[in-house]
Amino acid sequence: MRFIFGLMVCYTLMACQSTVVDAKNTASEAESVGFSSERLARIAPAIQEYIDQGKLAGTLTLVAKDGKIAYLNAQGMQDKAAGISMREDSIFRIYSMSKPVTAVAAMTLWEQGKFHMLDPISKYLPKFKDMKVYVSGSGTEMVLEDAKSPIRIIDLFMHTSGLSYGFTGSEVDKLYRQLFSKPEELTPENFAGKIAALPLNHQPGTAWHYGLSTDLIGFLVEKISGKKLGEYMQENIFSPLGMLDTGFYVPTDKVNRFTQIYTADQKTGHTIVMQNEPLGDFKSDPAIHNGGGGLVSTIQDYFTFAQMMLNGGEINGVRILGRKTVEYMTTNHLPKQLIPFEHYAPGEGFALAMSVTVAPEMSGFMSSKGNFGWAGAASTYFRVDPVEKIVMITMTQFIPGGFHRYNDDFRNLVYQALVD
Repeated sequence: MRFIFGLMVCYTLMACQSTVVDAKNTASEAESVGFSSERLARIAPAIQEYIDQGKLAGTLTLVAKDGKIAYLNAQGMQDKAAGISMREDSIFRIYSMSKPVTAVAAMTLWEQGKFHMLDPISKYLPKFKDMKVYVSGSGTEMVLEDAKSPIRIIDLFMHTSGLSYGFTGSEVDKLYRQLFSKPEELTPENFAGKIAALPLNHQPGTAWHYGLSTDLIGFLVEKISGKKLGEYMQENIFSPLGMLDTGFYVPTDKVNRFTQIYTADQKTGHTIVMQNEPLGDFKSDPAIHNGGGGLVSTIQDYFTFAQMMLNGGEINGVRILGRKTVEYMTTNHLPKQLIPFEHYAPGEGFALAMSVTVAPEMSGFMSSKGNFGWAGAASTYFRVDPVEKIVMITMTQFIPGGFHRYNDDFRNLVYQALVD
């Protein structure tokens, strides 16, 4: 059974000709929305260097402005050993880019008054009542104290709950790793209870710590809706938006479009096929629909989702959320003392299930205040800039995310191409 334990590895040879999809049409669109097509063309050689150096197998990059795709480029290979080139409709494991989708699913219920942000999560998942918080020690000598306040639903959205993923060397994270070492023992019925039995890393609401918070939002959606998370997403997001290739697994008739996943050879740094990939092979419907990292998608599907957010909850005449809901969702909710949420994200606050730029001058990137987005463990990445009306997405399949900083190059290359 595939499950979240595989994500612990993710936190932290063949060069192929680049093919710009519909180059003439996208160049025309680029100029019409204020991009220089000549400057956008700088993206391809910069990304190609990563492929030529054996760091990435292949990539798919998209830039849109004012709802129009200005740049869409497939480079390298979907599967090197099989000789399959990257294609516009390749399917990717998006891992933590699932989080904003799960958040939107929850917000459709929030709009209906099904829960309130300051509700304790124990109101819906009773196992999370009377939580304990780590103080000191380890093993049988671990010292715990009572949580001074309950975990609120807003804490789940902001990763201020005290829950973890097991990524660090802390004593609490050691307990997470012990739990996830036996994934076959985790079921939809017992998962929440086993997590609730672990101590929190910190008092709820007092710190930012990346963890299972969004996964619990997925359980919250299931509890309130009475439906499995994927079923609820299909009915309320994917089908209405025409996201035909997004879900918690890849059907048999689409496996030929499913990208191979890679990691780095420890000796050479070049890409090698990853064994025991996080969350399994994604080729069958999992028992647990992992709202924190379990979705697969295409770049076109995710563009539709991101553009819906940029449009204030609507696209192509279909409304998923209200305008003020999206505004609330994409606004920083962290107090000043917790910004930036991590040392590696200067200038970044945290919205609901994704980061948001609060001080672009501190970020080290060309950016705008209010720019929001997130990344996935296999190096997928998206940002939405409401000021410039830009959506930018990169898709590849390399773990761990952030190992090769090609997204940093991509982001600046997008902004330098603005000429309007």
